[in-house]
Amino acid sequence: MNDVLLSKKSPQVVELIKQMEAVRKVENEKYVDLACDLFDMAQEEGNEDLRNFASCTLGDALCQNNEFTQAVYYLSAGLQGIINTDEYRLICRCYNEMGIIMRSEGHFITSQENYVNSIDMARAHRMYYQEALACGNFASLCEEMGARGEALEYHYRAIECCQFIEDEALKNSLLVMEYAQLTKLYVISGDLTQAKAILDEMDRLDKEYPDEENFFGVSLARLYYYDAIKEKELSDRYKEDSIKAFYSVTDVVVYFDEIEALVLLLLEKREYVTLEKMFDHIDLKAGEDEVINIRLRLESWKIKMYEAIDDRVKIAQCSYNYYRYDSMKSRANRKSFTTTLRLKTELVQQKTKNLFLSAQAETDTLTGLANRMKLNNVIDELFMMAVDKGHKLGVEMMDVDFFKQVNDNYGHAKGDQLLAAMGRGFREINEEFEKVFVARYGGDEFILYYYDMEDDEILQVADRIRDMVAKIGKELEIEQISVSQGIVNRVPDPLNRAWDFLNAADYALYYVKEHGKANVKLIHNGYELEKYFDRMLEKD
Repeated sequence: MNDVLLSKKSPQVVELIKQMEAVRKVENEKYVDLACDLFDMAQEEGNEDLRNFASCTLGDALCQNNEFTQAVYYLSAGLQGIINTDEYRLICRCYNEMGIIMRSEGHFITSQENYVNSIDMARAHRMYYQEALACGNFASLCEEMGARGEALEYHYRAIECCQFIEDEALKNSLLVMEYAQLTKLYVISGDLTQAKAILDEMDRLDKEYPDEENFFGVSLARLYYYDAIKEKELSDRYKEDSIKAFYSVTDVVVYFDEIEALVLLLLEKREYVTLEKMFDHIDLKAGEDEVINIRLRLESWKIKMYEAIDDRVKIAQCSYNYYRYDSMKSRANRKSFTTTLRLKTELVQQKTKNLFLSAQAETDTLTGLANRMKLNNVIDELFMMAVDKGHKLGVEMMDVDFFKQVNDNYGHAKGDQLLAAMGRGFREINEEFEKVFVARYGGDEFILYYYDMEDDEILQVADRIRDMVAKIGKELEIEQISVSQGIVNRVPDPLNRAWDFLNAADYALYYVKEHGKANVKLIHNGYELEKYFDRMLEKD
């Protein structure tokens, strides 16, 4: 695209980010379009850092637009890439949104993990607004799970964070929202004295800093309190305000906690006519948002209401709808699982490929392969990856048979030609087999690493190497040229060391050398050859 690689600091990228921030939460569809432009730009440019940033941004945009299935994919992919960067605010945002999505889909443990990650990251870098948001969201999750003590704790943590937010309007809006949640929680817990104290503070701030976005939560907190103390006039007033706020909601997902709290209270008060109209409205909005978990909750509320009025026909219809949505949710969960699994596989493959590519940067001048100095870093990294993922790691020690005779009979220049040609051949094999890494160990010795490959796949590569060397020998008119190969392949034990693999491969190579050369020996453990070497020692 450009002679100079685009980055986040490039003028066109800076301008695009500025445009996205201006429309975020204002024009969500435009935000998605702009985020797609940034992602396409990063893809075309091939800048991995920019692509990770763009992936997180696109995931955020899709989340704002309630396109949760796609959002999870891009958020997960981007987070893997930026987790060790200084994009702390974006990381917090992504974790928080993953928590929201996972909760909406009923994956509560995963939701908890993401909220806690967001909270920890925000606290570590003193990002008080992000921490307050994540704490408030986590508190709502705790309340849903019946953990009221923890819900109180995290609401108060959110309030504590608000004291350090410099933007007064933002700080007070968050405080009002948290006080509203706390009031409702104290009412449900039966502590009306504390509920009143919190409600008074909420009313004071709401009067001084009114915010339309808090209208639903504020009205609901007042309704809960005055209904609990049997103040009918005020209770009816705030019930009307809450219902009015409900019908003004444009995003069911964002206000789902408030909607559920209002529905449950009206169910308790048996206001079924009002509820039926609300259910029709929610049904329409949930259909637009395509959030299956909300549809499930809606049908469960309907069933509870129709059971109370003994309408068996509607109970049957709602039960069927519940079954249908539950089946859809199961299919969606399977799709989400396979998508995420594929993503993780792709990320591991990309990490492996990147590792090999970076290793190739430190090359041996004659062969163009990675040199010996790079070997330790690569084997250590691959070893940790294999242990962590439970994948097999293969290590091969290989050398050229009769290489001394080639130098003696044809001259060192011919020997160098042979090694250089082998280097070219190995690079071609690297291009075909992305999980194979080749390095020159020294002289005519080479080391190969095979990551997450089965024995038959490795032996296929070994055959290619032998054919490649034989072809080079003919082209250079060198007689009797071949290679000996010793390979070990297995899932590493955490107690092993990388050196154990190299040592076992060396044993296998020695075995080939002692049995006529020009062959390959693949083992799974150095112990397999112990008896052979014991007999050799006895003969000596």
